[in-house]
Amino acid sequence: MEPEGPGGAEARTTTPPPDRDQDPSTAPVDASSSWQPGIPSVREFLPSLLFGAALPIGAYFIVRRHVQTDTAALIVAGCFSVAWILIQAVRQRTVDVVGVAVLVGFVVGVLTSTLLGGNAYVLKVRDGFFTLLFGVACILTLYTHDRPAFFYVSRYLSAGKDPVKVSAFDRLHDVPLGRHTFRTLSVVWGVGLVIEASSRLTLAELLPTGTFIAVSPFITGSVIGGLFAFTAVYTKRTRFWSAASPVHPDSGSGDPGGATPPLPPPP
Repeated sequence: MEPEGPGGAEARTTTPPPDRDQDPSTAPVDASSSWQPGIPSVREFLPSLLFGAALPIGAYFIVRRHVQTDTAALIVAGCFSVAWILIQAVRQRTVDVVGVAVLVGFVVGVLTSTLLGGNAYVLKVRDGFFTLLFGVACILTLYTHDRPAFFYVSRYLSAGKDPVKVSAFDRLHDVPLGRHTFRTLSVVWGVGLVIEASSRLTLAELLPTGTFIAVSPFITGSVIGGLFAFTAVYTKRTRFWSAASPVHPDSGSGDPGGATPPLPPPP
């Protein structure tokens, strides 16, 4: 057997398992952890896009031939989105923040439309209205809160309710690179979502309901796709993806001061 070279024993030394009694908020981030925060795969959203968006659109055009008003057709079409959310809630035993927003928007839209005598415009813009509110919140909370609204949605979508992941996500925001990144993305996504929502709110008034429903997904897809593209390019230039683990390679140690923040998906 050949003698081990200098540092050979240390090179094979494995990292000891974390203390089970250690507070998650102070536990070091394991560079070999299987959790790699970043932009979720498009495949994760395909079922929601199909059953939550494409199916209601198709349902509207089918139902519209059999009802007298756009309002009635929009309500029936919206029920498909609600049914999908409820089915997912039963299967997963939880309702995510996006599902809650859709449910609240549908209920508020139906009630408001009814109070206004069957106004179809309210139902057409219910999603855009909530998008507008979130876009404005992304910008305003930069000045009113230490952590912008964009950060909390990103943390929820990236870390869920896992206390260790949430704690690691929180620490990443506290380093200069993380704070700057979240502020930059908050501004870009906030402005982008305001533009997207404003354009839909305007077109909903100008275009017939059928035309608007057909055009609206392309507007949303173009804007959201552009925001994702910016996020990918921006994070690549700032070397986010060069850090395969939450510990930055230039930090020289496990100090979270060199941590690289995970990248959030949109609302």
